[in-house]
Amino acid sequence: MTHTTKKLVLAFVAAVMIGMPCMAQEVEPPFTWEGKGAASFISEGGIREADFQFELSIDEQGMVDGKTSNEDGTSKIRHVFYTEPKQYDFPGFFTRNIVIVLIFDEYGNNPMLSVVNGRILMDKFLYGEMMLTGYEAGSDTAKALGVGDSEATLMEGDELPSRLKSVLKKCLPVGIVKIEGGYKNAETTAAPGAAGSQGGDTVALFNKSDFKDGYVYLEDSDADPKSVWKVQNGELRCSGNPVGLLRTKQEYSDYKLSLEWRWPGKPGNSGVLLRMSGEEKIWPLCMEAQLMHTRAGDFVGMGCNFNENKAQQGGPISYTPRMNNSNEKEPGGWNKYEIVCKGDTVEATINGQLQNKATGVNISKGYIGLQSEGAPIMFRNIKLTPLR
Repeated sequence: MTHTTKKLVLAFVAAVMIGMPCMAQEVEPPFTWEGKGAASFISEGGIREADFQFELSIDEQGMVDGKTSNEDGTSKIRHVFYTEPKQYDFPGFFTRNIVIVLIFDEYGNNPMLSVVNGRILMDKFLYGEMMLTGYEAGSDTAKALGVGDSEATLMEGDELPSRLKSVLKKCLPVGIVKIEGGYKNAETTAAPGAAGSQGGDTVALFNKSDFKDGYVYLEDSDADPKSVWKVQNGELRCSGNPVGLLRTKQEYSDYKLSLEWRWPGKPGNSGVLLRMSGEEKIWPLCMEAQLMHTRAGDFVGMGCNFNENKAQQGGPISYTPRMNNSNEKEPGGWNKYEIVCKGDTVEATINGQLQNKATGVNISKGYIGLQSEGAPIMFRNIKLTPLR
Protein backbone atom coordinates (compact mmCIF):
# COMPACT_ATOMS: atom_id res chain seq x y z
CA MET A 1 0.00 0.00 0.00
CA THR A 2 1.42 3.39 -0.99
CA HIS A 3 1.94 6.20 1.51
CA THR A 4 -0.83 8.29 -0.12
CA THR A 5 -3.25 5.37 -0.03
CA LYS A 6 -2.40 4.73 3.62
CA LYS A 7 -3.20 8.36 4.40
CA LEU A 8 -6.57 8.02 2.75
CA VAL A 9 -7.33 4.82 4.64
CA LEU A 10 -6.51 6.30 8.03
CA ALA A 11 -8.28 9.57 7.35
CA PHE A 12 -11.35 7.69 6.19
CA VAL A 13 -11.38 5.18 9.03
CA ALA A 14 -11.01 7.95 11.59
CA ALA A 15 -13.85 9.95 10.05
CA VAL A 16 -16.10 6.89 10.06
CA MET A 17 -15.45 6.44 13.73
CA ILE A 18 -16.76 9.87 14.49
CA GLY A 19 -20.18 8.94 13.14
CA MET A 20 -20.94 6.58 16.00
CA PRO A 21 -22.82 8.96 18.33
CA CYS A 22 -25.37 9.49 15.56
CA MET A 23 -26.32 5.83 15.69
CA ALA A 24 -27.46 5.68 19.28
CA GLN A 25 -30.51 7.86 18.71
CA GLU A 26 -32.54 6.08 21.42
CA VAL A 27 -29.79 6.29 24.03
CA GLU A 28 -28.97 9.08 26.46
CA PRO A 29 -25.37 9.58 27.62
CA PRO A 30 -23.42 8.12 29.22
CA PHE A 31 -22.86 5.19 26.87
CA THR A 32 -20.12 3.31 25.05
CA TRP A 33 -20.36 2.15 21.42
CA GLU A 34 -18.26 -0.66 20.02
CA GLY A 35 -18.34 -2.31 16.61
CA LYS A 36 -16.79 -2.77 13.19
CA GLY A 37 -17.11 -1.39 9.70
CA ALA A 38 -16.09 -1.69 6.07
CA ALA A 39 -15.30 0.97 3.50
CA SER A 40 -14.83 1.24 -0.24
CA PHE A 41 -13.04 4.28 -1.56
CA ILE A 42 -11.19 5.52 -4.57
CA SER A 43 -7.46 6.13 -4.33
CA GLU A 44 -4.58 6.42 -6.75
CA GLY A 45 -4.45 2.61 -6.80
CA GLY A 46 -8.10 2.22 -7.76
CA ILE A 47 -11.00 1.10 -5.57
CA ARG A 48 -9.80 -0.01 -2.14
CA GLU A 49 -11.49 -1.91 0.68
CA ALA A 50 -10.76 -1.30 4.39
CA ASP A 51 -12.02 -3.12 7.48
CA PHE A 52 -11.80 -1.48 10.89
CA GLN A 53 -12.84 -1.66 14.55
CA PHE A 54 -14.03 1.24 16.65
CA GLU A 55 -14.86 2.22 20.20
CA LEU A 56 -16.50 5.42 21.34
CA SER A 57 -17.78 6.81 24.64
CA ILE A 58 -19.92 9.84 25.47
CA ASP A 59 -20.19 10.89 29.10
CA GLU A 60 -22.91 12.79 31.01
CA GLN A 61 -21.39 16.11 29.95
CA GLY A 62 -21.39 15.24 26.22
CA MET A 63 -17.62 14.77 26.12
CA VAL A 64 -16.46 12.46 23.35
CA ASP A 65 -13.62 9.97 23.55
CA GLY A 66 -12.79 7.20 21.13
CA LYS A 67 -10.56 5.73 18.45
CA THR A 68 -10.68 3.56 15.37
CA SER A 69 -8.06 1.16 14.10
CA ASN A 70 -7.21 -1.12 11.20
CA GLU A 71 -4.08 -2.88 10.01
CA ASP A 72 -2.46 0.44 9.07
CA GLY A 73 -2.79 2.17 12.40
CA THR A 74 -5.02 3.96 14.87
CA SER A 75 -6.65 7.40 14.76
CA LYS A 76 -8.35 9.35 17.55
CA ILE A 77 -11.61 11.24 17.30
CA ARG A 78 -11.23 15.00 17.38
CA HIS A 79 -14.50 16.70 16.36
CA VAL A 80 -18.09 15.55 15.92
CA PHE A 81 -20.86 17.66 14.39
CA TYR A 82 -24.39 16.48 13.57
CA THR A 83 -27.92 17.74 13.13
CA GLU A 84 -31.03 16.79 15.06
CA PRO A 85 -32.73 13.42 14.31
CA LYS A 86 -35.64 13.29 11.86
CA GLN A 87 -38.19 10.50 11.50
CA TYR A 88 -39.60 9.15 8.23
CA ASP A 89 -43.17 7.86 7.89
CA PHE A 90 -41.92 4.33 7.37
CA PRO A 91 -42.05 2.59 10.81
CA GLY A 92 -38.74 2.14 12.54
CA PHE A 93 -36.72 4.14 10.04
CA PHE A 94 -34.72 7.01 11.46
CA THR A 95 -32.20 9.26 9.82
CA ARG A 96 -29.84 12.06 10.70
CA ASN A 97 -28.47 14.53 8.21
CA ILE A 98 -25.00 13.80 9.49
CA VAL A 99 -21.81 15.73 9.02
CA ILE A 100 -18.89 14.30 10.94
CA VAL A 101 -15.55 16.07 10.92
CA LEU A 102 -12.09 14.93 11.96
CA ILE A 103 -8.91 17.02 11.97
CA PHE A 104 -5.95 14.81 11.40
CA ASP A 105 -2.34 15.93 11.16
CA GLU A 106 -0.22 12.80 11.63
CA TYR A 107 1.44 13.45 8.30
CA GLY A 108 3.12 16.75 8.97
CA ASN A 109 2.90 19.12 6.03
CA ASN A 110 -0.10 17.43 4.45
CA PRO A 111 -2.89 17.20 7.05
CA MET A 112 -6.29 16.05 5.84
CA LEU A 113 -9.87 16.88 6.70
CA SER A 114 -12.23 13.91 6.38
CA VAL A 115 -16.03 14.00 6.42
CA VAL A 116 -18.69 11.30 6.41
CA ASN A 117 -22.41 11.90 5.94
CA GLY A 118 -25.26 9.47 5.44
CA ARG A 119 -28.25 7.70 6.96
CA ILE A 120 -28.79 5.14 9.68
CA LEU A 121 -31.27 2.30 10.14
CA MET A 122 -31.38 1.27 13.80
CA ASP A 123 -27.71 0.57 14.60
CA LYS A 124 -26.43 0.34 11.02
CA PHE A 125 -25.02 3.13 8.93
CA LEU A 126 -26.71 2.28 5.62
CA TYR A 127 -24.82 4.64 3.39
CA GLY A 128 -22.05 7.08 4.04
CA GLU A 129 -20.34 9.43 1.64
CA MET A 130 -16.76 10.15 2.56
CA MET A 131 -15.02 13.36 1.48
CA LEU A 132 -11.53 14.74 1.82
CA THR A 133 -9.77 18.04 1.45
CA GLY A 134 -6.46 19.47 2.58
CA TYR A 135 -6.01 22.49 4.83
CA GLU A 136 -3.15 24.65 6.01
CA ALA A 137 -2.30 25.65 9.56
CA GLY A 138 -3.79 29.05 10.29
CA SER A 139 -6.13 28.94 7.29
CA ASP A 140 -9.82 29.83 7.48
CA THR A 141 -10.63 26.13 7.28
CA ALA A 142 -8.35 25.31 10.19
CA LYS A 143 -9.77 28.15 12.28
CA ALA A 144 -13.37 27.21 11.50
CA LEU A 145 -12.80 23.68 12.73
CA GLY A 146 -10.83 24.57 15.84
CA VAL A 147 -7.54 23.03 14.79
CA GLY A 148 -5.20 22.96 17.77
CA ASP A 149 -7.89 22.21 20.35
CA SER A 150 -6.87 18.92 21.96
CA GLU A 151 -10.39 18.13 23.22
CA ALA A 152 -12.88 16.25 21.08
CA THR A 153 -16.13 18.18 20.70
CA LEU A 154 -19.73 17.19 20.09
CA MET A 155 -22.02 19.79 18.49
CA GLU A 156 -25.73 19.37 17.82
CA GLY A 157 -28.53 21.62 16.66
CA ASP A 158 -31.23 22.21 14.09
CA GLU A 159 -28.73 22.90 11.34
CA LEU A 160 -25.04 22.99 10.69
CA PRO A 161 -22.96 26.04 11.59
CA SER A 162 -22.33 28.31 8.62
CA ARG A 163 -18.57 27.93 9.11
CA LEU A 164 -18.92 24.17 8.66
CA LYS A 165 -21.06 24.55 5.55
CA SER A 166 -18.37 26.66 3.94
CA VAL A 167 -15.75 23.99 4.70
CA LEU A 168 -17.90 21.25 3.13
CA LYS A 169 -17.97 23.10 -0.19
CA LYS A 170 -14.23 22.46 -0.48
CA CYS A 171 -14.50 18.69 0.01
CA LEU A 172 -14.17 16.07 -2.73
CA PRO A 173 -16.20 12.81 -2.48
CA VAL A 174 -13.90 9.78 -2.57
CA GLY A 175 -15.86 6.76 -1.30
CA ILE A 176 -18.65 5.09 0.66
CA VAL A 177 -18.90 3.28 4.00
CA LYS A 178 -21.13 0.87 5.95
CA ILE A 179 -20.79 0.43 9.71
CA GLU A 180 -22.58 -1.49 12.46
CA GLY A 181 -22.13 -2.11 16.16
CA GLY A 182 -23.72 -2.24 19.58
CA TYR A 183 -23.85 0.08 22.53
CA LYS A 184 -24.00 -0.35 26.28
CA ASN A 185 -25.03 2.12 28.92
CA ALA A 186 -22.14 3.28 31.05
CA GLU A 187 -22.46 3.24 34.82
CA THR A 188 -23.62 6.63 36.06
CA THR A 189 -21.35 8.09 38.71
CA ALA A 190 -20.82 11.46 40.28
CA ALA A 191 -19.52 14.00 37.81
CA PRO A 192 -15.72 14.22 37.80
CA GLY A 193 -14.61 16.72 40.40
CA ALA A 194 -18.06 16.89 41.95
CA ALA A 195 -18.32 17.17 45.71
CA GLY A 196 -18.07 13.65 47.10
CA SER A 197 -16.46 12.14 43.98
CA GLN A 198 -12.87 11.02 43.61
CA GLY A 199 -12.19 13.21 40.59
CA GLY A 200 -11.56 12.21 36.98
CA ASP A 201 -10.76 13.57 33.54
CA THR A 202 -11.51 17.00 32.14
CA VAL A 203 -15.17 17.63 31.31
CA ALA A 204 -16.86 20.32 29.24
CA LEU A 205 -19.48 22.50 30.93
CA PHE A 206 -22.52 24.08 29.24
CA ASN A 207 -21.59 22.62 25.84
CA LYS A 208 -25.04 21.25 24.94
CA SER A 209 -27.85 23.31 23.46
CA ASP A 210 -30.49 21.86 25.82
CA PHE A 211 -28.51 22.76 28.99
CA LYS A 212 -29.12 19.35 30.54
CA ASP A 213 -26.03 19.96 32.65
CA GLY A 214 -27.09 23.46 33.69
CA TYR A 215 -29.78 25.48 35.45
CA VAL A 216 -30.84 29.05 34.63
CA TYR A 217 -32.02 31.52 37.28
CA LEU A 218 -33.34 34.94 36.17
CA GLU A 219 -34.41 37.89 38.31
CA ASP A 220 -37.44 38.26 36.03
CA SER A 221 -39.21 34.93 36.53
CA ASP A 222 -41.42 35.57 33.46
CA ALA A 223 -38.44 35.83 31.09
CA ASP A 224 -37.65 32.97 28.70
CA PRO A 225 -34.24 31.43 29.59
CA LYS A 226 -33.71 30.61 25.90
CA SER A 227 -33.77 34.33 25.10
CA VAL A 228 -30.88 34.88 27.51
CA TRP A 229 -28.64 31.81 27.14
CA LYS A 230 -28.04 29.70 24.05
CA VAL A 231 -25.34 27.54 22.47
CA GLN A 232 -24.54 28.35 18.84
CA ASN A 233 -21.58 27.21 16.74
CA GLY A 234 -19.92 25.78 19.83
CA GLU A 235 -20.14 29.10 21.71
CA LEU A 236 -22.23 29.94 24.76
CA ARG A 237 -23.96 33.25 24.16
CA CYS A 238 -25.57 35.43 26.81
CA SER A 239 -27.76 38.40 25.91
CA GLY A 240 -27.11 40.06 29.28
CA ASN A 241 -30.77 40.82 29.96
CA PRO A 242 -32.53 40.19 32.20
CA VAL A 243 -30.07 39.87 35.07
CA GLY A 244 -29.48 36.30 36.21
CA LEU A 245 -27.10 33.38 36.01
CA LEU A 246 -26.45 30.00 34.48
CA ARG A 247 -25.05 27.42 36.90
CA THR A 248 -24.04 23.78 36.94
CA LYS A 249 -26.37 21.15 38.41
CA GLN A 250 -23.41 19.55 40.21
CA GLU A 251 -21.51 21.03 43.12
CA TYR A 252 -17.71 21.03 42.89
CA SER A 253 -14.93 21.46 45.42
CA ASP A 254 -11.30 21.35 44.19
CA TYR A 255 -10.74 21.91 40.48
CA LYS A 256 -9.14 23.88 37.68
CA LEU A 257 -11.66 25.78 35.58
CA SER A 258 -10.66 27.20 32.20
CA LEU A 259 -12.81 29.24 29.84
CA GLU A 260 -12.59 31.87 27.13
CA TRP A 261 -14.77 34.97 26.89
CA ARG A 262 -15.22 38.00 24.69
CA TRP A 263 -17.48 41.02 24.36
CA PRO A 264 -19.19 40.97 20.91
CA GLY A 265 -20.32 44.59 21.29
CA LYS A 266 -19.82 47.32 23.87
CA PRO A 267 -18.05 45.76 26.89
CA GLY A 268 -19.92 45.53 30.16
CA ASN A 269 -20.10 43.44 33.31
CA SER A 270 -20.24 39.72 34.11
CA GLY A 271 -18.44 37.23 36.32
CA VAL A 272 -17.59 33.63 37.07
CA LEU A 273 -19.28 32.45 40.28
CA LEU A 274 -17.33 29.87 42.28
CA ARG A 275 -18.49 27.51 45.05
CA MET A 276 -21.95 29.00 44.86
CA SER A 277 -24.64 27.81 47.33
CA GLY A 278 -27.52 28.91 49.51
CA GLU A 279 -30.62 30.83 48.50
CA GLU A 280 -31.40 31.38 44.81
CA LYS A 281 -31.20 35.15 44.45
CA ILE A 282 -29.20 37.99 42.90
CA TRP A 283 -26.52 37.35 44.04
CA PRO A 284 -26.08 34.08 45.97
CA LEU A 285 -23.33 33.10 48.40
CA CYS A 286 -20.20 32.62 46.30
CA MET A 287 -16.71 33.76 45.37
CA GLU A 288 -16.75 35.77 42.14
CA ALA A 289 -13.90 35.99 39.65
CA GLN A 290 -14.72 39.32 38.02
CA LEU A 291 -15.27 39.73 34.25
CA MET A 292 -16.14 43.42 34.20
CA HIS A 293 -14.23 44.98 31.32
CA THR A 294 -10.72 46.10 32.45
CA ARG A 295 -11.44 44.63 35.92
CA ALA A 296 -11.16 40.93 35.02
CA GLY A 297 -9.10 39.20 37.70
CA ASP A 298 -10.61 41.06 40.66
CA PHE A 299 -12.09 38.83 43.38
CA VAL A 300 -15.44 39.60 45.01
CA GLY A 301 -16.69 37.54 47.94
CA MET A 302 -20.48 37.71 48.18
CA GLY A 303 -21.35 36.59 51.68
CA CYS A 304 -17.95 34.92 52.10
CA ASN A 305 -14.57 36.17 53.35
CA PHE A 306 -10.86 35.66 52.65
CA ASN A 307 -7.59 36.93 54.06
CA GLU A 308 -6.82 39.51 51.37
CA ASN A 309 -10.15 41.30 51.78
CA LYS A 310 -9.73 45.08 51.32
CA ALA A 311 -13.40 45.92 51.82
CA GLN A 312 -14.99 46.95 55.09
CA GLN A 313 -14.52 44.17 57.64
CA GLY A 314 -17.78 42.52 58.61
CA GLY A 315 -19.58 43.81 55.53
CA PRO A 316 -21.56 41.59 53.13
CA ILE A 317 -18.98 41.99 50.35
CA SER A 318 -15.29 41.07 50.37
CA TYR A 319 -13.00 42.44 47.68
CA THR A 320 -9.45 42.42 46.43
CA PRO A 321 -8.22 43.87 43.11
CA ARG A 322 -6.04 42.03 40.62
CA MET A 323 -2.28 42.04 41.16
CA ASN A 324 -1.24 43.63 37.85
CA ASN A 325 -2.49 46.05 35.21
CA SER A 326 -5.27 44.73 33.03
CA ASN A 327 -3.99 42.36 30.32
CA GLU A 328 -7.36 41.84 28.65
CA LYS A 329 -7.44 41.96 24.87
CA GLU A 330 -9.22 44.70 22.96
CA PRO A 331 -13.03 44.32 22.93
CA GLY A 332 -14.00 41.64 20.43
CA GLY A 333 -10.92 39.52 21.13
CA TRP A 334 -11.02 36.23 23.02
CA ASN A 335 -9.52 36.16 26.53
CA LYS A 336 -8.68 33.08 28.57
CA TYR A 337 -9.42 32.61 32.28
CA GLU A 338 -7.78 29.82 34.29
CA ILE A 339 -9.12 29.53 37.84
CA VAL A 340 -7.82 27.05 40.41
CA CYS A 341 -9.85 26.31 43.54
CA LYS A 342 -7.96 24.09 45.97
CA GLY A 343 -8.67 23.88 49.67
CA ASP A 344 -9.10 27.44 50.98
CA THR A 345 -7.12 29.02 48.12
CA VAL A 346 -8.37 30.46 44.82
CA GLU A 347 -6.02 31.63 42.04
CA ALA A 348 -6.93 33.40 38.79
CA THR A 349 -4.77 33.62 35.66
CA ILE A 350 -5.75 35.71 32.62
CA ASN A 351 -4.13 35.20 29.25
CA GLY A 352 -1.23 33.39 30.90
CA GLN A 353 -0.55 35.95 33.66
CA LEU A 354 -1.36 35.32 37.34
CA GLN A 355 -3.68 38.14 38.34
CA ASN A 356 -5.00 37.22 41.77
CA LYS A 357 -4.73 34.83 44.71
CA ALA A 358 -7.04 34.58 47.70
CA THR A 359 -6.29 32.48 50.79
CA GLY A 360 -8.42 31.51 53.74
CA VAL A 361 -11.57 31.41 51.58
CA ASN A 362 -14.31 30.22 53.94
CA ILE A 363 -16.49 28.32 51.44
CA SER A 364 -15.28 24.93 50.24
CA LYS A 365 -17.77 23.66 47.66
CA GLY A 366 -20.70 24.69 45.52
CA TYR A 367 -21.98 25.26 42.01
CA ILE A 368 -20.13 27.03 39.19
CA GLY A 369 -22.03 29.87 37.55
CA LEU A 370 -21.81 32.56 34.86
CA GLN A 371 -23.52 35.93 35.21
CA SER A 372 -25.96 37.67 32.91
CA GLU A 373 -25.40 41.26 33.98
CA GLY A 374 -26.53 43.78 31.41
CA ALA A 375 -24.28 43.33 28.37
CA PRO A 376 -23.99 40.60 25.71
CA ILE A 377 -21.04 38.30 26.37
CA MET A 378 -19.81 35.08 24.75
CA PHE A 379 -18.02 32.07 26.25
CA ARG A 380 -16.36 29.01 24.78
CA ASN A 381 -14.13 26.06 25.76
CA ILE A 382 -15.51 25.93 29.31
CA LYS A 383 -13.69 22.99 30.88
CA LEU A 384 -13.28 21.65 34.38
CA THR A 385 -10.43 19.43 35.54
CA PRO A 386 -10.79 17.94 39.03
CA LEU A 387 -7.88 18.15 41.43
CA ARG A 388 -7.52 14.94 43.40
